[in-house]
Amino acid sequence: MSQADAKLSLRDVSVTYRTSRGPLDALGPMSIDVADGEFVAILGPSGCGKSTLLKIITGLLPPSGGDAVLNGAPITKPRQDVGIVFQQPTLLPWRNVLDNVLEPIRVQGKYSQEMHDKAIASLEMVGLEGFASHYPHELSGGMKQRVAIARGLIHDPQLLLMDEPFAALDALTREQMTIELQEIFERTKKSVVLITHSIPEAVFMADRVAVLSPRPGRIIHVEKIGLQRPRGLDTMALPEFTATCDRLRRLFTH
Repeated sequence: MSQADAKLSLRDVSVTYRTSRGPLDALGPMSIDVADGEFVAILGPSGCGKSTLLKIITGLLPPSGGDAVLNGAPITKPRQDVGIVFQQPTLLPWRNVLDNVLEPIRVQGKYSQEMHDKAIASLEMVGLEGFASHYPHELSGGMKQRVAIARGLIHDPQLLLMDEPFAALDALTREQMTIELQEIFERTKKSVVLITHSIPEAVFMADRVAVLSPRPGRIIHVEKIGLQRPRGLDTMALPEFTATCDRLRRLFTH
């Protein structure tokens, strides 16, 4: 894939932090492209630079070297065409569900009846129709993350970044949320970058899985996932799913 064809393009991106003990290489150099409508999972051990990579893509941290480009334009600051879903839903407890979804729009001064209607539609898409007037303390953990996903999509971003979005959920809720997210991805056709520690989660949701080495994180393997979409619980029982997970797991045991 050429850089011109990519929705997101990282070329020889690296980050070196200046510390009291001297330079600390945190990431790279690494290169990867994400196509329009592609779901890419970034998989790696703790401390490998996944969070640093996320900061580069969001425009919160300039790379020490290399180029980060989104929609053909260099990423030099936070962008409104990027949606983010964090590990914790970070909902405002004094605002109801609808107002939490609309919060980024209000901050940008772009509230309108059209955006209000889009927020209602987003809540319906994530299975929260009827909960617009509820407050965060009235929701389960999975429901709060559904609100966070609706909020991340409200401004119709070109790219959706997800940083361990289900890590704080119990195993059953996490599994259900991965299925629901896959369904949302099928409907919206957004470009998605998922940061995760979970191999099954990465294989189930992604078109490609990029594996990072220990710090400084470099891409040591890219696995193209050949599982047909749409994917459901039966996908996880397929021999191909198990074999792909095992193949990726071996990269962390050698």
